[in-house]
Amino acid sequence: MINKSIRVSLASAMVVSLLAACGGKGSTSGESEKGSETQKPREPVEISIFHYNGTWSQEQNDKVFAEPITKKYPYIKVKAISYQGPKQLEEMVVSGTLPDLIMTTPGPGFETTIRKYESQFDLTPLIKQYKYDLNQLDPSAVGSVRSLSTKGELFSLPIYMAPNTLYYNKTIFDKFGVAYPKDGMSWDDVYELSKRLTRNDNGVQYRGFLASYVHLMRLNQVSQKLFDGTGQKVAFDTSEFKNYLKDIFRIYELPGYGFDKLSIESNVLNGLFLKEQTVAMLEPGGTLLGEESLAGLGNNWDFTSFPSIKDKPGVGYQPYPFLISMFNTSKHKEEAFEAMAYLTSAEFQTAATKQGTLLPVLKDKSILQQFGQESAFYKGKNVGVLMPKQFAPVPDEPFSEFTATAQTALYGIYKKVVTGNADINTAFREGTEEANKKIEELKAAKK
Repeated sequence: MINKSIRVSLASAMVVSLLAACGGKGSTSGESEKGSETQKPREPVEISIFHYNGTWSQEQNDKVFAEPITKKYPYIKVKAISYQGPKQLEEMVVSGTLPDLIMTTPGPGFETTIRKYESQFDLTPLIKQYKYDLNQLDPSAVGSVRSLSTKGELFSLPIYMAPNTLYYNKTIFDKFGVAYPKDGMSWDDVYELSKRLTRNDNGVQYRGFLASYVHLMRLNQVSQKLFDGTGQKVAFDTSEFKNYLKDIFRIYELPGYGFDKLSIESNVLNGLFLKEQTVAMLEPGGTLLGEESLAGLGNNWDFTSFPSIKDKPGVGYQPYPFLISMFNTSKHKEEAFEAMAYLTSAEFQTAATKQGTLLPVLKDKSILQQFGQESAFYKGKNVGVLMPKQFAPVPDEPFSEFTATAQTALYGIYKKVVTGNADINTAFREGTEEANKKIEELKAAKK
């Protein structure tokens, strides 16, 4: 629960926003509606976009998002705000300087930012006003957005997809005389490759495969639900989920992995691949690694498809779109929505895809094949596997205010198992008990 001073600051900001809206302008045309060229000149405004993703620099945020919006709509000046730390948004709330828009992930990213401060805004009226076509977007990405509300509200639009792929270091495969990984691998294939690649060579420990625990657990390929039907009691201890995880955990049980002494955080694992170059295959936490990050590998790297469950070939993990949401305190809701509509348009998405700056959220999958066409960095790379042939479906369960608690419990289960502190059955039993106890404490605190 947010403290009283933060609520007061937010309420004050909302009053200012409502007063500004009382003198609002008439309907305007955005990217989704033709005829903007014939309208009278618009009054210039400034909007701000906060990208809640620490892997993007200020320069990237300016060039990829802010500048294209202003080029499209000269009357909209855009201030891009880059992520600096977890207290950043709270400081904005206290100071009354909330942005107009924020880009986050759909799960805890959305819940711990815009929803935490009860500042989400239903876009439905603006979608109707601008005749915005949701059908142009990937249905699974839209499904992730719809799962954020049980009342049919639409708080966000998907803006770009996280990659669902493996990077691999050709040098390590060459060093040990192992053939490069092939597209369409199962977890059995990854296990067999990892057995051949995980070894200690002249005091240097090599590992065949590493991946983000967030994606393996939260975005699992069996679409495991977190809760029972109430949304207030976790129910993720199922045989299907545990059998899926056993296929993955056996890789980390190979001699030499040493997770008892190794952090499971993505930045550490990514460093083993990028800097120390002792990891053959990596899923980097849903991140599109840039030219600067991969510089140490030269051109001796490529993509291969993310492994799938043996009886579900070609099915990746669940979709992981970044979302763009509007704060209900925005004084320029129409212009902010015009920016949202443009950033999710075929025009912008195609251009950004060709430049290799983001993965598209459009239903038209042919656009993905154009990824990196205008970038020498991606020339000759296997970009067609950046997203799977089919995403695992997002679990059909209602939104729960305890989602973050359940997901934290999942991550704890993962850590216990891979570090050897508990077997999988014990870890799931303890994780379930801990999560349900925490949920009851949170419910009691609200009374």
